[in-house]
Amino acid sequence: MGSRKEEERNEKIIRGLMKLPPNRRCINCNSLGPQYVCTNFWTFVCMTCSGIHREFTHRVKSVSMSKFSLQEVEALQNGGNQRAREIYLKNWDPQRQRLPDSSKVDKVREFIKSVYVDRRYAGGKTSEKPPKDMQAI
Repeated sequence: MGSRKEEERNEKIIRGLMKLPPNRRCINCNSLGPQYVCTNFWTFVCMTCSGIHREFTHRVKSVSMSKFSLQEVEALQNGGNQRAREIYLKNWDPQRQRLPDSSKVDKVREFIKSVYVDRRYAGGKTSEKPPKDMQAI
């Protein structure tokens, strides 16, 4: 791990990223002031959503309780909630669909599963298997 000075610099950068408008709210439930980072997707999430991400074995770090490496800080600078929306919520229609309320944990869990596990709104590449070769039959 880096020096104390490096750790402080990294934390300062992350705290700055948290102040950017797309990162001020949890990407999953829109609650204000997320304090966690899901390092699988480089998103800022609230406490409720951080627990649900962990249920899916996604790695989550607390901004105030964890140390972030330089590589993690750089990944977060290149990621963040806006970038994740462009990837995972590409086909999400905010006019017709609403983010789940953080108090409805089952709805949040369902949403996180459909967005990050099933990639329902990612568009383009799907996790479906390619069709079998018809000549092999």
